[in-house]
Amino acid sequence: MAWPTPQYSKNRVRTAGKRIAKTFHNHNGLLLWNINIDREEFDVVENWRTSHGAVLNTAQAWLRRLDKLQRPIVGQRLKRYNTIVDKLATGRSKDLSTMHDIAGVRAIFRSVKEIHEFRAQMRLSKAQHILIHETDKFDYLTNPKNTGYRGIHEVMERHVDSKSGAAWNGLKFEVQLRTAVQHAWATAVEIFDDTQSARFKFQKSANPAYEQFMIASEIFARVHEQSVGCLADRTDTELANRFTELEEETRTVTMIHGLQVAVNYRPLEKNSILQRTHDGQLFVYPFSSFPQALRAISAIEARPETLNAVLVGAKTPYHIREAFRNYFEDTSDFVALLDDALRKIRGRNTIDLWNAAAPARSK
Repeated sequence: MAWPTPQYSKNRVRTAGKRIAKTFHNHNGLLLWNINIDREEFDVVENWRTSHGAVLNTAQAWLRRLDKLQRPIVGQRLKRYNTIVDKLATGRSKDLSTMHDIAGVRAIFRSVKEIHEFRAQMRLSKAQHILIHETDKFDYLTNPKNTGYRGIHEVMERHVDSKSGAAWNGLKFEVQLRTAVQHAWATAVEIFDDTQSARFKFQKSANPAYEQFMIASEIFARVHEQSVGCLADRTDTELANRFTELEEETRTVTMIHGLQVAVNYRPLEKNSILQRTHDGQLFVYPFSSFPQALRAISAIEARPETLNAVLVGAKTPYHIREAFRNYFEDTSDFVALLDDALRKIRGRNTIDLWNAAAPARSK
């Protein structure tokens, strides 16, 4: 089955993105499927999005060829339609035709050292993909975000010499490089955002849970990676005590740890669509090929029972499970790392506040 190719000019894509974003904004961020959108504008945006499927295929194959020593877990995902439009509507991206993370590839490593070694391999690779930003613009290890996010992103422009691949040259993809520790933290934040309708991933918040995640990030950096993050001026003890104080107030970790982890994912295949419904269930739709899944994603997103749906791929189902733990609401790594870090800081056993029964999930 052939890969979708771009059918419209960048100017037409840019215009369609602006019009769809305006509709989304005027309807207070309602899911696009629930409002009357212009079908022609939708088709332009959807063609542009699905055309990045071939870019994902090229990117993940390239990263796996570089995988000589580190052997990271590599997963790929196509950005969700409503996430694309939300990004345009909120101004986090100005132009659909230049949005750089529609195609996203994630590589998860055992250590920061492995990230740097792999990144060096990317830079020395004979592949002709073009780095389109300053060297360290998205280095959130050297310069952690004030949200607590840590990792390194590389934004590339696809380029191959083959005539058959020319249709996708110039499209962009983002590579996320994280350690397993950084990934556990980011997963917990994404799960909190999805279940509590928060936006901690994107912006500051007065919600005390936001401070908790910042503190957790700093604690993880110090204890598990011998580094510092966004709260370098506070002592270990101050951080641990403040985190416990906030948890007693918010029960944030208790809540996300108490979510029902989706463990039955038997139909999961290396090309799958993960659908989370409004009643909290996870459904997996496996496909024999990524192009086949590309042609099904918008229909699954548009179903009335769909809260969100994402198209993912990896070398094995296990790699999908690990790279996209947030879709399975799995915070086990985050909680284990947090328990270990707090014990090491305090030098004694501590009470795990989140072992108590969690409150009912917020719909």
